[in-house]
Amino acid sequence: MINLLFLAVSATFGVTAYSFFGWKVTICIALFLAFVLYKAGYRQVILQISAIALFFAAAYLADYLRHTSYTGSETSFRISLADIPDIDGNLLRASVHSDSGEKLQFRYTISTAEEKRLLEKKAEVGLSCPVKGTLEKAEPNRNINSFNYQEYLRQQGTYWILYAGTFSLKNCTFEKGDILQSIKRIRGKGIDYVETHFPVDTKGFVSALLFGEQKEINEEELSDFQRLGLVHLLAISGLHVSFLAGMVFYSGIRLGVTRERMNLALLILLPIYVILSGASPSVWRACLMAMLFFLLSLAKKNLSITKSIIIVYISLLFIQPYMLFDIGFQLSFAAAFSMIMSSAIFSRSESKILQLFMISFICQLSTLPILTFHFYEISVLGVLLNIVFVPLYSFLLPFSIAAFIIHIVYPPAGDFFIYFLNMVFTLSNEAAGLAARLPLASIAFGKPTFIIMLLLVGSLLLFFIFWDLSSFKTAKYYLAALALIMSFQLHIEKMSPYGEVVFIDIGQGDAILIKLPFDRGNYLIDTGGRLLFKQESWKKRRKSFTTGKDIIVPLLKSKGVDRLDKLILTHPDADHIGSTGEIIEEITVKEMIIGRGTEQEYVEKGVIEKARAAGLKITTVQRGDQWKMGDAAFYILHPYREEENPNESSVIIYAVFGGQRWLFTGDLGVEGEEQILKVFPHLRADVLKAGHHGSKTSTSDMLLDHLKPRTAIISAGKRNRYGHPHAEVVEALQRRRITIYRTDINGGILYRFSDDGGTFSSVLP
Repeated sequence: MINLLFLAVSATFGVTAYSFFGWKVTICIALFLAFVLYKAGYRQVILQISAIALFFAAAYLADYLRHTSYTGSETSFRISLADIPDIDGNLLRASVHSDSGEKLQFRYTISTAEEKRLLEKKAEVGLSCPVKGTLEKAEPNRNINSFNYQEYLRQQGTYWILYAGTFSLKNCTFEKGDILQSIKRIRGKGIDYVETHFPVDTKGFVSALLFGEQKEINEEELSDFQRLGLVHLLAISGLHVSFLAGMVFYSGIRLGVTRERMNLALLILLPIYVILSGASPSVWRACLMAMLFFLLSLAKKNLSITKSIIIVYISLLFIQPYMLFDIGFQLSFAAAFSMIMSSAIFSRSESKILQLFMISFICQLSTLPILTFHFYEISVLGVLLNIVFVPLYSFLLPFSIAAFIIHIVYPPAGDFFIYFLNMVFTLSNEAAGLAARLPLASIAFGKPTFIIMLLLVGSLLLFFIFWDLSSFKTAKYYLAALALIMSFQLHIEKMSPYGEVVFIDIGQGDAILIKLPFDRGNYLIDTGGRLLFKQESWKKRRKSFTTGKDIIVPLLKSKGVDRLDKLILTHPDADHIGSTGEIIEEITVKEMIIGRGTEQEYVEKGVIEKARAAGLKITTVQRGDQWKMGDAAFYILHPYREEENPNESSVIIYAVFGGQRWLFTGDLGVEGEEQILKVFPHLRADVLKAGHHGSKTSTSDMLLDHLKPRTAIISAGKRNRYGHPHAEVVEALQRRRITIYRTDINGGILYRFSDDGGTFSSVLP
């Protein structure tokens, strides 16, 4: 078994080395081979080097076979829907195959409600249509530690997004379907049936449990489950597969079918179930393990469950190497393997509650490095809540299946089951919502460094090894080491002698994070946001993208920021304050600062009400106010009176820290700039945040000549409709040889500093 474990590790390193070859991977491989040499000798080292090379080659081949044949200039295509299309409001999204056989992501904006109804009725897997449109590359991550959508699609074998300008069903035909398409259509009809006949609060959960489709789950409820570490209950995995396979197997036996025939039947049915349930990595793992079990039963052979999961892991990596980077794949195998390795320990306890606690504890512990690395936070209540929710969902799964089948056969009886199911789901979701609002529901640890990850994984593996060997005395030392490492990770940012200024790329708007060294202060200047226009009901999306929840909060958590000492709102425009409510909900804020004279506008926009409801201290500032923290000093230069134009009421901050003099200008116009220069004739700045996103109404020649900045930061959205930054402003900066950083070109911009100086860098080159 130890040789299989070594092979699994080698397979992992082989795939990782091809995708992310560098000194970090080299160190990990060297440490692994040194351990193999110590434990098993030279022959085993040679075997593992060969395995690493084999899986390196498998990853290379998978990458080579996924090349694109398009240049990006093509405009005419014939596509076929490769999967169930997602119609969300006025947007149709789908994975499609082009006439050249290449996989594309398809996007089409629906024009009318009638067209939407027609698409909902006619758009199915296998539909082939001519379209005209443009190809675009997916965006890479534009902010530090953010999700890289471009890399994600590449790992799925997709290189382009096709934005359709015209798309009509008139010229569409259905291709000659294969069995795969037929199964996918059945899945689509099943999901449609649930969405049509089940209540709004329940249908998303039933679709997730039956078909692996979570799109109809309420956004807030799904967020609660993620925050509490319960989202795994909504993903089809071993629990579902073992229940269904067991139910089918024993039903067949009771009907008089032989064991051999039932084994054979399940070998045929399980691959079908993989497709019906969405073919996620957790489904593949569970179904392949079940299929291996039934195959061995047919052959009258035995294989330990530990060997089975390792064989399935290695096989999946060899066939689909890039599956390794799927978070669901990582979590599924980590949790399943840890439970299998600890099964003997669970059986020693006669208490079912204690067994549940231990299972929950092991699952949470085994996924700790993965969750910290990808999501930067850990649920504290997850261990206890899983004790309640795992048995609950073990009941809800069969009950959902029964309600679905009974409603198809005899709707009146099915309605009774659905009513009861809806009541249970509603109560459990309310309980999860209450738990998610508790102060310690989750803790943001920040993104761990390579060394921390190495120590974390090493301690975890050694803990499991010694625990499995019943060497509890030794195991507890590694558990203590694990706790110590996580404690260090929690405080590492707070102990850091380095500070940061992050100009967050939120599109068109401003959001600037200032982190002072040694946790002396965390300040956020503006929150970004978008203007929301009234839409017809049929156009509304299930989940609206927001700069607060989707960009700023994850970035703050990745930096280990669990509180903001000051949330500074420069002026009440939507692109500067639109996400204030989301920030307040997710992050502890001690004080909110607004400009004096603008209070009524914040009241009208509901910001004051949200701040008071959250218990925030609200401070109004004007020229002459200041604060100091350690070596950092902040001075308010504006406003000094009430202004009719919101831009002219912007809070202007002059700051000195990190070896630089900074001027943060909000959206202040030329007149305001001139007035500041008159009052502060000796004002100089090394770094200027260009006013109003680089508009020609700000950043005047007078200001530049007076301040003499060396660096200018322009926060503007990529291809924004306002044409920011204006060419005249960019030319004025270039003429003075001022270094320019632009969020529309460079993505997020970082200044990392100590007390005496620092360096600028950007996410995009």
